[in-house]
Amino acid sequence: MPIRLLLPGDEGRLDAYLARHPATSMFLRSNVRRVGLADRAERYHARYAALMDGDGAVHGVVSHAWNGNLLIQAEPDDAIGLAGFHLAAGDRAVAGIIGPLPAVRAVQTLFPNRPLLKDGADDLFDLPLSDLKVPAALTDGTLSWRRADAGDISLLSVWRVGYCLETLGEADSADLHARAAADVAAWVAADEAFVVTGADGVPLSMATHNARVPDTVQIGGVWTPVALRGRGLARAAVTGALLAARDDGAETAILFTGKQNEPARRAYLSLGFRIIGDYGIVLLG
Repeated sequence: MPIRLLLPGDEGRLDAYLARHPATSMFLRSNVRRVGLADRAERYHARYAALMDGDGAVHGVVSHAWNGNLLIQAEPDDAIGLAGFHLAAGDRAVAGIIGPLPAVRAVQTLFPNRPLLKDGADDLFDLPLSDLKVPAALTDGTLSWRRADAGDISLLSVWRVGYCLETLGEADSADLHARAAADVAAWVAADEAFVVTGADGVPLSMATHNARVPDTVQIGGVWTPVALRGRGLARAAVTGALLAARDDGAETAILFTGKQNEPARRAYLSLGFRIIGDYGIVLLG
């Protein structure tokens, strides 16, 4: 099948394909719902290359996003060709490779000499939100959750820097601080950032909706300052983000975390999540 550049108007046929792979397509589906298939140097925009048959049905896609990431939903051999289509354009650097693990590993072979900031095979989790187990600390009033607001942006931006340093392997820089502040401001403006607080209302941990379609939410950006860890705060923050999504009509939640991140894995399993497979996130230096 030929590779075709998707254009505005192709959104429906793309989502028909992506919806058959819901757990590993959340970034792609969410980005298209936010901004469509226009390609501008703005948040959530991307260029989309797809395999398309003679009837116009999509059989694989790789987008090259505004932030440099290649977002994949394709078989491994197809993913190599689709990624190569973007590389041939030569007008946008590649910062990372994200998607189903076998396809990510295949595309990674195109960058043999690039250093790695993160070379992650993550566990992929899902949860029917009707099965969410709410921690006792949220039901007995010890902790509360709320959507983050403009007054939280400064603190959460510092936390976001910490997340990027620890979880994504980034180097501390002025650019990182600027990107972290922009990320947090965008999440807050879209009502997609959540904090858990104690009795004094001071934020103790955070989580975000990093992708969303009407029936499914993906959780990311989970962060608790080091000094506050081990108290169940992250699972409370994630629960708040899940309860908000359920109130908004979502039925299923998706998230992923490193296979070696045992505290996070235990926290998610305690909320009712189950491991359903592997997910790949490779970030290039």
